Amino acid sequence: MAPSPPARADGSADEAELHFNKGREDYKKGDYEAALLHFFQSQRLVPNRNVLFNIGGAYEALRRYADAHRYFIDAREGETDDDNRAAAQRAIDRLAPNVAVLDVVTEPPGATLYLERKDLGSVGKSPRPLAVAPGKYRVVVELAGHEPSTSAEVEVVQGKVTRLEVKLAKIVGTVRADVQGGIRALVRVDSERAAPACTTPCELPLAPGRHDLYFEADGFQLLSRAVVVEAKQTTTVTAALVPLIGSLLVRTEDRDATVAVDGKSVGFTPLVARDIAVGKRTVRIELRGYRPTTTTIEIRAGEQIEIVDVELDPLREVSAVSRTAESIDDAPSSVTILDRRELAAFGYPTIYEALRGVRGIALSNDRGYPAASVRGIGQPGDYGNRLLVLADGQPLNENVASSASIGADARTDLRDVERIEIARGPGSLLYGTGAFSGLVELVQRPPDAPNEVHAQAGVYDDEVAHARAGFHYNFGPGRSVWASVSAARSDGFDLAVPVTSAKPGNLPVAHRVDAFTSGGTAGRVTVGPLTAQWYYQQRTHEIPVGAYATLFDDPGTVYTDRRFMSEVRYEPQITKNLRVFARAHTNHYHSQEDYVTADGPGSEDYIGTWFGGEARVVYTPWEKLRLTLGGEAQYHPEASLLGESGPPGEETPYLEERHPYSSGAVYALAEGKPLSWLAFSAGARVDIYSTFGAVVVPRAALIFKPAPAHVLKVMGGRAFRAPSIFEQFYNDRGFSQVLAVDPSRNLRLEPESVYSGEVEYSLRFQKDWVALAAVHTSFIEGTIGLVPDTANSAIVRYENSQSPVLVAGGDLELRRERRRGLMLAASYGYQRAQTLDVPGNPLLPNAPEHLASVRAVVPVLKEIASLGLRATLEAPRRIRADSDATTDAAVVADATVSGSVPDTGIRYVMGVYNFADWHYETPVDATFASRTMPQNGRRFLLNVEWVWR
Repeated sequence: MAPSPPARADGSADEAELHFNKGREDYKKGDYEAALLHFFQSQRLVPNRNVLFNIGGAYEALRRYADAHRYFIDAREGETDDDNRAAAQRAIDRLAPNVAVLDVVTEPPGATLYLERKDLGSVGKSPRPLAVAPGKYRVVVELAGHEPSTSAEVEVVQGKVTRLEVKLAKIVGTVRADVQGGIRALVRVDSERAAPACTTPCELPLAPGRHDLYFEADGFQLLSRAVVVEAKQTTTVTAALVPLIGSLLVRTEDRDATVAVDGKSVGFTPLVARDIAVGKRTVRIELRGYRPTTTTIEIRAGEQIEIVDVELDPLREVSAVSRTAESIDDAPSSVTILDRRELAAFGYPTIYEALRGVRGIALSNDRGYPAASVRGIGQPGDYGNRLLVLADGQPLNENVASSASIGADARTDLRDVERIEIARGPGSLLYGTGAFSGLVELVQRPPDAPNEVHAQAGVYDDEVAHARAGFHYNFGPGRSVWASVSAARSDGFDLAVPVTSAKPGNLPVAHRVDAFTSGGTAGRVTVGPLTAQWYYQQRTHEIPVGAYATLFDDPGTVYTDRRFMSEVRYEPQITKNLRVFARAHTNHYHSQEDYVTADGPGSEDYIGTWFGGEARVVYTPWEKLRLTLGGEAQYHPEASLLGESGPPGEETPYLEERHPYSSGAVYALAEGKPLSWLAFSAGARVDIYSTFGAVVVPRAALIFKPAPAHVLKVMGGRAFRAPSIFEQFYNDRGFSQVLAVDPSRNLRLEPESVYSGEVEYSLRFQKDWVALAAVHTSFIEGTIGLVPDTANSAIVRYENSQSPVLVAGGDLELRRERRRGLMLAASYGYQRAQTLDVPGNPLLPNAPEHLASVRAVVPVLKEIASLGLRATLEAPRRIRADSDATTDAAVVADATVSGSVPDTGIRYVMGVYNFADWHYETPVDATFASRTMPQNGRRFLLNVEWVWR
């Protein structure tokens, strides 16, 4: 028996000791049950391991070995006295053969154990060996904060130990943790120094009650969020992390470059981007027409990082030549690009002014319509019908006279134009009729241009006031819309005109020359590969200069021109190697011409309406070969010439020609680069017109790059121009002109044809400089012009000339591409355009032999002011075919100052055109009262624009 427990100085201890001693006495007497009663009472009063030992001894004496084993186990647990612990263990070992032991282990430990039923009372806490009678048992396990568990039946055998392991499920709630913006953050629970519990987005099982969650991510401030967890419920916690931020300053040589940080656009240069998250960031700077640049920076909290004086390298791309973006060096044509910076620096108000000084181009203005000729191909009165003008690939020449509008009748201003591409030489392969001497492509604002609202107003040519408003908005990647409206007005000016009947030194004056009103709208909607664009322009123009056999200085000669175009195109990239292009367009043209002649007033209307469609497939079987196959069709339901004369109410029709027609074409083009130093382009087109049949036009080019920065182009091809409805059918019933197409007289007009060849060599040096030399020749057959209908007759008609024309010449150009605001271009060209099979091979009228120009932009104050200078040689031109008389030479010099007012959105350009006030003239056709027309003297320009972004 164990000795008496230590006495305590309180009543419970005394009572416990009394029961203990009484139990010992009963034990010695052999009354074990009475002893147990006293031992249990003592244990309840003052728990003691010695008492437990004696309880086990009493049960052993009663042969209740299982109970005895359990109490010996309790007596051993926690015993610090080695002798007592050894005594308990000896008792346990002694009893082992007589009992079955169920060793219960729980995870976590400390669970309360019940055998079979809770109402029988607890049998201890785990881990716990339970001595029981042999048999089958279930153990009920309970632990605070955990689900109660009842084990499966376990069979125990006498003399053996059977282990039972029970894993308790914790009673928890679930916290779903996430961070706004998809940021991955570490989550710690209840302490910011605790080990990370998970990485967002994640779910955490937590005990019911209040917890603190700590969210931690690189570049963000540590955030603590409290959460109350409910058992078996899910609670969502979404944290909004606040980034540690700095700022970024970006300045580029060219404004409006897009700046993206880690792929997200943050604005346009010049730019201060605030609230940039700290850490390593990738900055990408992009500007249309330039190679993008990418750099990695380290943003630090509270600091500003600067990326300044960024020079973007131009892509030097052109799209007009092959109808796909390609490098100028790879384009199979002689190309000049007027980019948006030059357009802005000189404030060109019209296409006509923008083309002044471009290599190979000569301009003229008969005060009816301005016109451009390319390398001598362009006669007085043809109004550019041998030059094709396009807006993003859609031809703008009308379908009655095929003329190209390049003055205020085309556009009120050039604000919507991103750049102008000029391609010299045959362009009929891809564009058909009209691209005879070259083409002018107006590349309009790109879909990814900055969001903006703009307003603009200004004056040019002293008398012209114009204004516009527009916007551009990006809805997201590949989706945008822009639109504009504009208007202009001029009261004209007085002009002394050298009419043929005037006495020397006493020239008559025409009043309100170039007086006009005009207005228009343009726009485009882009949704992925789908694009819709529209264009409308109207101009009412007074022509008092005695044009077209009208009375000189009579205000009654007024022309109103209207031009409408709409187009829908679809350009999906089907596969990596296959791209499809499809478009449909509708067009309308109406020139309403009121005139006054010696025979009285009259009016003529030229009306055209046409529809068309085109489909093209571009296949790139491998990187060094591109194949293009396409076709188009047009239907012209209206192409009418209407005329009547007489006072109001007494008009008599004299012209009524309505000649609808149609055309179709197929073309194929192969372009490749079989060797690193050799590229080629070759193709052909077949056009079929209902009016005259089929025309075949080929084009080919070889491009050699014998060394870096050296490019040699050898190019040749054929182009055609279909005779216009005006040329075929205009007549006044024999008064002065008869039909050119008259089956009864076996009269017809054939297309004009030109065979052109050119060799161009360019050398790029010191990165920004290009030196160029070229020689070219063109052989023209079937030139359409007015001829006497019969010998010695004043009646005329159009006819194909039997005398071919040969044009031969060469160009030199030195160009410094704009860098740090500085740009320079100087060119000289010689061309001789002469009629063959005519004695003396006379020069063509309106074809100057010499062309020269210099254009420069020099920065004065960065972004605030740049000086623009342009000088163009106006060489003598032959005035008429039956005379050797020529115009006088002149040098037209222009100067502008352009720039912006920082932080206001205001941009400006002001200047003087022809500041030397050099007077010069250009030839006009024989229907004018004079054979030459004076061009503009000194004129002032001012344009102010406000842009909000």
